[in-house]
Amino acid sequence: MQGHIRKRTHKTKDGRTTVNWYVVIELERDADGKRRQKWYGGYRTRKEAEAARIEILHQINTGTFVEPTKTTLEEWALRTWLPLIADRVKPSTLDSYRLNLELHVLPTLGRRQVRRLTPAMLNQLYTELLTTGNIKTGGGLSAKTVNYVHTIIHKVLADAVDLGLLTINVADRAKPPRPKARESKEIKSWSADELRRFLRLIEGHRLEAAWHVAAFTGMRRAEILGLRWRDVDLDSSRLAVRQTLVSVGYEIVKSTPKTHQARTIDLDAGTIERLCGTTEIASTESVRSGAATTKRTTWCSARRTVHQSIPTPSRKPSNESSPARAYQGSPCTACGTPTPRWGSLLVSPRRWSPSVSVMRTSRSR
Repeated sequence: MQGHIRKRTHKTKDGRTTVNWYVVIELERDADGKRRQKWYGGYRTRKEAEAARIEILHQINTGTFVEPTKTTLEEWALRTWLPLIADRVKPSTLDSYRLNLELHVLPTLGRRQVRRLTPAMLNQLYTELLTTGNIKTGGGLSAKTVNYVHTIIHKVLADAVDLGLLTINVADRAKPPRPKARESKEIKSWSADELRRFLRLIEGHRLEAAWHVAAFTGMRRAEILGLRWRDVDLDSSRLAVRQTLVSVGYEIVKSTPKTHQARTIDLDAGTIERLCGTTEIASTESVRSGAATTKRTTWCSARRTVHQSIPTPSRKPSNESSPARAYQGSPCTACGTPTPRWGSLLVSPRRWSPSVSVMRTSRSR
């Protein structure tokens, strides 16, 4: 493959004469034997054009040449990249990527051509996000959030390089802020006595079984919501965590556990008793509603034709935040028992001694 330099002279409307230099690459002839050429330019001097010709031919011969494109960052990220990775990441992760791009990246860089992006542009974006990036308050985003935005941009451009849209990833040379090191805070959780009090206060509550399982197994909210009756073996006192239910774009979506792997948890006698009682309630409500209870039931929905779950008064499936909101408004709040956040409730079983009579520490494997 060969190339040469061509000079072209243009006259402007005001009578001035301009000179541009172009690189012309001779491509392979087409199927009909016709000659094909590709023009690149224009350069201000012959010297610049000659240097570009050498570089283009070198890239073509080494297989690293990328055809210049006018594709913008918004077109690449939203129309190509997100659909491309949709089957490689969890729905919640995909939604997080989309929201951060639409809120923090594309308003500033979305109309820029991908090949025109520079490290300086990315650094400027990070500076703006640190100072005025918070849309709700008008203040800045945390360094951790901005660093996460940088991670997303790096992934977007890295895949563009892999698919031949770019030759280099400019995000490699950008300087995102480093999250500040923070002192580790002690996690606040209930003692055994406080948990006993909480469990007594929620007796009869529609989410009693869900809270009980959370406190005695350490399962995450999404895992509890995704737990199906067929995943529970009451005879062997075990349950299997195989799926989760998460809220993505205000819709309930099935997903995999955080580690992408299933695990088995041993259950104590008290939890088994709660689950057996819940099974009886579910059967009663199924008879009233005319629906049959099956082994495929899942948690937190009264509409059994959709999710088949532990009964609740709600007519639609609970999303991931519903148990947490109900937890914060539970009876223990009114009676003065300090209410730690949901995540601290899950940590409680690991902090207690095995000798505590309120429970037997669950064993995951």
